[in-house]
Amino acid sequence: MILETLIHQHSLLALPMTDTERYSHGYTPMDYDADSEADEVYQRCLSYLLAHAPIEPDDIVLDIGTGTGIVAFELASKCDHVIGRDIYDEWLRYAREKAEQRGIENVSFGHGSFREPNVDEPVDVVVASYALYMAYDEGGEDELRAAIGGLASLNSRCVVIADKMRFAPVQSPSEYETLPPMGTVANLLVDAGFTITDIDIITESVGVIIATQ
Repeated sequence: MILETLIHQHSLLALPMTDTERYSHGYTPMDYDADSEADEVYQRCLSYLLAHAPIEPDDIVLDIGTGTGIVAFELASKCDHVIGRDIYDEWLRYAREKAEQRGIENVSFGHGSFREPNVDEPVDVVVASYALYMAYDEGGEDELRAAIGGLASLNSRCVVIADKMRFAPVQSPSEYETLPPMGTVANLLVDAGFTITDIDIITESVGVIIATQ
């Protein structure tokens, strides 16, 4: 499949597509799960997130851009409750089905975005994995600032960004996507009131930033 080849080549596990575009390419939530499991970089990024995110057993965690709930289900055993938010209804339905099949009761899924997370209850930790970079790809620094501002408005203790970002100079422009420089992501987090406490480089284009406020 052409799209799956592109995903492998770009380590792309969160595509900036509308539901209609996803359907037309035939890329399903099941494909996403399979690609995620097979992608070494994604798994390394997820492992670092799970090992280093400062999550306590009684925490409420928001997984923003949850997709099919991969990260949410991993976090469920580490905290009191996980709230999954995404903008794609088909993927949210699939995540709910997975939760029911696995008997995981401390996760819930609903519609929400970076700008409008749609969360009423207090949140202790916010996790964003392979999704925040899309704001920069679609609208540059202004859109990324607005997305981070939406996360800051939740007043959580900590934000963990496990995502695609540039840790090295661009060798050649990509026609497929534009990744934010790590320094831009970090500076915008600081501007929003966070303190950077940890940065880990997974590859030149994937890493983890942990910030507290």
